[in-house]
Amino acid sequence: MLLPQSNPYVSGTTSLFEQFVRAGEERAHFTLPPQLHIFLVSCLAEHMSDPGITHRVLALEFLDSPARVGERGALALKWAGDAGLLLAGLFPERAFRLHVLPSYFSNMGQAMYLGLAAQLGARSLHERDRFFEEVAKRFPLLVRVLREAHARPETDWEAFRRFEAQLFD
Repeated sequence: MLLPQSNPYVSGTTSLFEQFVRAGEERAHFTLPPQLHIFLVSCLAEHMSDPGITHRVLALEFLDSPARVGERGALALKWAGDAGLLLAGLFPERAFRLHVLPSYFSNMGQAMYLGLAAQLGARSLHERDRFFEEVAKRFPLLVRVLREAHARPETDWEAFRRFEAQLFD
């Protein structure tokens, strides 16, 4: 069975992403604050069935963002920020294929979340705007957790060689 046993309060898919994020935190040797951990799990679950995420042009979405207002605009900024986060963390090699800098996805994702925070702040939704400011501020940590979770696990031989190197340093 691929998915963990069902829990009446948490879907199997969410539980799977929870384990994925926990593995990334363990490999990165730090724990995200609870609200960012939950955000990352929900972001993965929300975009699991979005195959077009790898084909989004974040720069165009960023340029188009001032034209979008209200809830639709906020949702578009969040989805574009999520795309930047997932692409930076899980598919960074896409930047090379698109002939852009490796930091492109991170920079665009952070800019989208900051734009979302500003838009929410202008609508007096201060709790939400502070949250997305925090997401933008901690964006590199979120990317690191995703990269570590997605990284190929170390073989026994590689673990031994790393251990051996630490002994003689």
